[in-house]
Amino acid sequence: MHRFFIDEIIDIDSDTVIIHKAEDVKHISKVLRVQIGEVLEICDGNSLEYIGEVKEISDVILCHKIKRQVIKRESDILIDLFQGIAKGSKMETIIQKSVELGVSRVIPTQMKRSIVKLTDQSEKKKIDRWQKIADEASKQSKRSVIPTIESSLNLSKINSLHDYDLILVAYEQEKTQKINHVLKDFHGKRIGIFIGPEGGFEADEIQHLESLGAKSISLGPRILRTETAGMMLISILQFAIGDV
Repeated sequence: MHRFFIDEIIDIDSDTVIIHKAEDVKHISKVLRVQIGEVLEICDGNSLEYIGEVKEISDVILCHKIKRQVIKRESDILIDLFQGIAKGSKMETIIQKSVELGVSRVIPTQMKRSIVKLTDQSEKKKIDRWQKIADEASKQSKRSVIPTIESSLNLSKINSLHDYDLILVAYEQEKTQKINHVLKDFHGKRIGIFIGPEGGFEADEIQHLESLGAKSISLGPRILRTETAGMMLISILQFAIGDV
């Protein structure tokens, strides 16, 4: 069953659900070729899910509500991914897979070894593209919310990480502190994770993050690609303290 997101305040009355986002209307009518009488899953972007029968297809999609149910598909932990900006399709893969794995936000982060340098013009275009990928991954994985792809940050200009109960940095030079040691007595909810770009972190970047309370951790003896490290760490966190 195809899944779409709507705004509960604007779109829902007692009997009808309205899908009016032009991109979704086009996808439903022109790409999926949904017919009158077919059924869709419609999520309010929180915890409510509606099963709706399509009644009208025009410049909007009108659905009659068949069923309303509370769902729990979001993790018990909130993970923000500070991802060193990767080149080409790698960043798209990272965003797609991290959304599937339950990340809350992705913050593209400029680091000293980042190959890709974003300008104001190129950033807007890329953020829009990356957000569309997050939207589609949320629909495919049947998430309750759509994670936000934030505007990029420069690592050197981050001066506070007080919003987090735990901040982890996957660092290939870390030899002693392993993830299981850090999580042993952890009981918080909000976690920030930092993943370096293709070339990894500079030593002073690690020092800067540690000065803000981050913990440098090892993900094992093998060197992981930037598109692998984040997925591994998110999976470990979901298994250890999340929803797996």
